[in-house]
Amino acid sequence: MTQTTQKTKFWVILAIINIAAMIYPVTLYVQAGSSDTQFFAAIVLLGIAFLLAIGDMMSAILVYMR
Repeated sequence: MTQTTQKTKFWVILAIINIAAMIYPVTLYVQAGSSDTQFFAAIVLLGIAFLLAIGDMMSAILVYMR
């Protein structure tokens, strides 16, 4: 495989992982019945987004360091 196709494959897989990881917190937020559960769901959503952002940065740095 060439370097370009490997990086394209990496970005596609990373995008799929990000979408799959965000499905649960988003549905939790949308289906929240009260304001307390909606607040908790928002905290979970922000936490997952923060962890994914850190993981994405580290993954991109490792891929482009090769």
